[in-house]
Order: sequence, then structure tokens, then C-alpha cells
Amino acid sequence: LLNDTAYSGLQTDLYLPEGLSLDMNDNDEYIINLTSRRDKSHTVASRRLDDGAIRIYVTSVSTREFLGNSGAIMTLSITASSGFNGAAVIALRNSVCAEAIGTRHLLADEICEVNAGMKFDVNGDGEINIADINVITDIILGGTVDELTRRRADVNGDGEINIADINTVTDAILSK
Repeated sequence: LLNDTAYSGLQTDLYLPEGLSLDMNDNDEYIINLTSRRDKSHTVASRRLDDGAIRIYVTSVSTREFLGNSGAIMTLSITASSGFNGAAVIALRNSVCAEAIGTRHLLADEICEVNAGMKFDVNGDGEINIADINVITDIILGGTVDELTRRRADVNGDGEINIADINTVTDAILSK
């Protein structure tokens, strides 16, 4: 969280794909740790929503502000089931920060890819081959794909999907 405004509270919904779960303690409570940006009066609460998301709520009853204006507010520990493989998307949605005076600020959704699969495996089939190049080519030519595939297609990580990504996958195939 990078913030110019001083916030005293945060609410967000955590969406985890099948095969990933937020760790729980012995009391069946989600393990969510607040960082050093918290004031001693900040507390965290959470619960599972009907749609499967986990709502996380960090607040201070004395409306104390988070310390500083840069850095994490909380950390989460997520575990993959033994059957989990490949890539998946973790999302924080419906995120709201609140000022002590009650003004709320909606934040953009945050998406994070977890990839337990192979690097350069654009289509997620467990292999690096011409099929991965075909997916990138299709995207370059205007084809539509899901968000996860689009993220994997930017194999060189420059924020664009183009011939450089095709070259990177080609090099990976030729180096086998």
C-alpha cells in the first residue's frame, strides 16, 4: 500500500482458486499478521463470505492511522493442496481504505499469479513447445484469452505481448 492520505482502516476480499487455502490456527481462525505499519490499537478480523471469498478487515477502534505511507499492512500465509499444480490467480477485490474521519477510498483490484508450473509454459499444459508460441501469436493478432493466459504470455515480463515474447519461448524450446 502506497498512500498519500493517512488511513486508519482497510477492508478487502481475498479470492483464492481451488487448491489454495489461507492458513488457519488451532482455533480455526485465519492467520493474518499485521506488519510494523500498524498502531498497537489496530486489530484484524476475517470471515468467509457466501461467494467463497475471505473478507479481511483491519481497523483501530481509536481510529489510529497506519504508520508511514509505504509498505504492507498485513501478511498472509497460503498453502497449496497436494493436488495443486499449474498456475492460478489470487485476487484482492472490493478493497476499501478509510480515513479516521470516515472518508472511504476504493482501491483497484489487485491480481497476483501463482505459478507452480514451468516458466514459458504459456498455455499451461506442462510443456514448452510450439503451442505456447501459437498462443502468443494469437494474442498479438487480436485474439482473446483469459487473464491468466495473458499474464503468462508476457514471458519476458516487460508489460507487453509481442515478438520479443515469441523469441524468448523459441530460445527456451531450442535450448532443450
